[in-house]
Amino acid sequence: MYLIVVNSKSGKGHARSRASEFVDLCAKNGIRYKVLDKNSAEETVIEIKKEILNPEYKVVVAVGGDGLVNMCLQHVAQKPISLGVLPAGTGNDFARAVGAYKKSTEEIFFKLLQSKPDFIDLGLIQSNTLKHWYVQVLSTGFDALVNSQANEIKWPKGKSKYTIATILTLARFKPIAYRLTLDNKVIEEDAMLLSVANGETYGGGMRICPNASNSDGEFDVLLVRPVSKLVLLTIFPKVFFGRHIPHPKIDVYRGKDVAISGKTKAFADGEYIDDLPIRIQNIQNSLSTWLFV
Repeated sequence: MYLIVVNSKSGKGHARSRASEFVDLCAKNGIRYKVLDKNSAEETVIEIKKEILNPEYKVVVAVGGDGLVNMCLQHVAQKPISLGVLPAGTGNDFARAVGAYKKSTEEIFFKLLQSKPDFIDLGLIQSNTLKHWYVQVLSTGFDALVNSQANEIKWPKGKSKYTIATILTLARFKPIAYRLTLDNKVIEEDAMLLSVANGETYGGGMRICPNASNSDGEFDVLLVRPVSKLVLLTIFPKVFFGRHIPHPKIDVYRGKDVAISGKTKAFADGEYIDDLPIRIQNIQNSLSTWLFV
């Protein structure tokens, strides 16, 4: 039985139309389902919590963007329930990671119907107040503040929105004093940003850690040491293509257990999580999903 969770606000109605196509395919192929299409994130969370207690549900299908995927993730991680995605949001980075981004509704439906799911790794965030799963990238510092600014921009969409948010954030940004503990190795640095990547992209395909993999049991941890605002402006656009890594002020570390402290916010999968300090652990094979690549 499928639980189809829809964010009808995603993609200017695109999510609702994709959900309708998917429901028609379920009906034609004898798949039992229930659709959740609520007016707010709060209502959606309440209903998912109720429905997920029903052991008949074997698959949750998120019809929307990365925010909805992250919401569903909290209820299926490390459980005998698989997560499918019909991308219909702005960023769709999870869909990119699993290869579903450009697939038709029909292709995705029959993949879920006819193929066994795979398992991928997740990041588990712990702070003083919460535990939270994420699948793509946790960001702190400059890129997190850009993310926050971009969430307030309604137009333009996509990469242009992040370019504008970058310029607006840069004007008031100062380097942050970080304490990073990576598998018991301590690094204390002032930095422009510090990101912990389980997957390679965020922000709608920006390749912040192009060598990150959600199936290798480790994070790629990217640190950008202090540079002038002009230099940062030349570095940041290269993130769209993953060409920033060779810069001498950029270091990439790898590890399974990461702790970060500093006076800034943490975002994961595009959503605000908490202020630092936080701890992040790579939990292998903790999400059942389908890979189209």
